[in-house]
Amino acid sequence: MTLGDKIRKFRNLKGWTQKDLGKAVGFSASTADSRIRKYENDIMAPKNDIRQKLAEQLDVDISALSDISIQSLEDVMHILFFFEEELGMKIDRDEEKTTLTFKNSNKDIDTMDTLSSYLYAWYTKNKSIDPDDHDSNVEYRKWKGRFPRDLNEYWKEQFDKLDNMYSPLVCSIGDTLPPIKKRSDFLIQIRTMIETEITIEPDTALIGANEGCLVLTFLLSEILNESNTAAVNSFTNFLFCLQSLEKYKVNNIRNMKTNEKGTQVSYIIQCPPLMALKGDIIKLNDFFKNKDKLNDFDIEMFENNYKHSLYEYDIDLSEYEWN
Repeated sequence: MTLGDKIRKFRNLKGWTQKDLGKAVGFSASTADSRIRKYENDIMAPKNDIRQKLAEQLDVDISALSDISIQSLEDVMHILFFFEEELGMKIDRDEEKTTLTFKNSNKDIDTMDTLSSYLYAWYTKNKSIDPDDHDSNVEYRKWKGRFPRDLNEYWKEQFDKLDNMYSPLVCSIGDTLPPIKKRSDFLIQIRTMIETEITIEPDTALIGANEGCLVLTFLLSEILNESNTAAVNSFTNFLFCLQSLEKYKVNNIRNMKTNEKGTQVSYIIQCPPLMALKGDIIKLNDFFKNKDKLNDFDIEMFENNYKHSLYEYDIDLSEYEWN
């Protein structure tokens, strides 16, 4: 499909004539239809500013009007080869069907969380369509034209909610709490969040050649639940910890993803000494998940091991030699 084909497709979805679109973009009535006709017949390519106006008027994401053109089955095959080599796609086949699959989580691919969210959004939207309903199918095609704009706007709204809720709270405790200094302080704060029923998925990652990171992922529905006051307070303290770490040149990056679990926000904390906490966070998750089933001896053993971990992790982050 060429760029001209794409413009024609989205124009028809809006029910516009070529003149309608040309006038909406800003061309004069006398040239509006001829300019759009040239674009749709690939006689002329719109400049970047006109392409942006076309996307706005057609109500599509600018990526929907890309120059990528798939015109043959050979083109399709080379795109699939790219999926295999760069995104870890696997191919399988039996007598009835050929299946192309992606892992929903792939630690070897930095972009997999975003791609997985995209595929999940596509899957859920596709399943909501009534194949026998014309209007439903038209809306589905329009949704694909807007992709990923709608999803990115949703994520931005969620980030705004998070910031509007927690920024004042973090500011309010800034003068009352001392900044964290030691790795054990951070582990204590992690435990507090788990105790207040905040789900934490820990992981580690490398950014670049040597930048080790601890990745902590949270369910947005839990940390935005204002009725759980203890959870809100503990997450506020966690954000204050991140703010403290920034004073020691520890950066953190946020990203968002949406999947079967819901919408999640991840904090990628660029601090190699914190990577060792992953195992202890997993143990804390398991302990509080199964605590009611444990006997007193098992609980005592866990607490003794936890105290040992605090001592073992008692590294002064403020004096760590950052590269």
